[in-house]
Amino acid sequence: MNSDLSKFLEILETTDRYEALRFVLELKERKSLSVIEVFDLLTYSLNNMQQSEDENIDIWREHVRTSIIRTIVENLYPFVITERNSLNTPKGKTVAVICPPEEYHDLGARMVDDALTIYGYNSIFVGGNTPLRVFEAGLEYEAIDYVAISISNPYHLFSTRRIIESLRNTFPDIKIIIGGSAISKLGDELGTLKADFVSNSLEDLRDLEGAIL
Repeated sequence: MNSDLSKFLEILETTDRYEALRFVLELKERKSLSVIEVFDLLTYSLNNMQQSEDENIDIWREHVRTSIIRTIVENLYPFVITERNSLNTPKGKTVAVICPPEEYHDLGARMVDDALTIYGYNSIFVGGNTPLRVFEAGLEYEAIDYVAISISNPYHLFSTRRIIESLRNTFPDIKIIIGGSAISKLGDELGTLKADFVSNSLEDLRDLEGAIL
């Protein structure tokens, strides 16, 4: 673990939202980190919390940390636009980013939305707990090329399979991307979801056309 990451984790343990934000913004400027590199740091801090012997306290700490990380992500949005303009690689494609019904952990999906924006896609962040009927209505309303589904809770893999089956029947031309910590639980059964592309990192989203082909 490098010293910057170690220091950031120490700050998060104090639950000092302002200091955590100040540290990340200063770190980005000092080391010229990309937004994606900062997101990697934030993701590590979310996925590597030390557990105690009290489940309720652990959930409390997870919610507090997630709230702090969300503030940081939202404050990075001007950098997202700057990097998108710097890359200047418009894809001319629109991606809708959703989470399955009852999936409230949408912070990863928000980072996906920002990454897609940087890479030149028109990304529409729908967010957590999206009922299928509402999402399908949105796909009728908007011209969508890709659907990115972020799944954090393994219990939502079954509903994700149903969503993909429904989208295949109703919108056969739309390509489907899946990602999130839950997909690692499927192992060799990952193919049963029948997605067009599995994203294991934000960097994987750089070129959806090439990846799916």
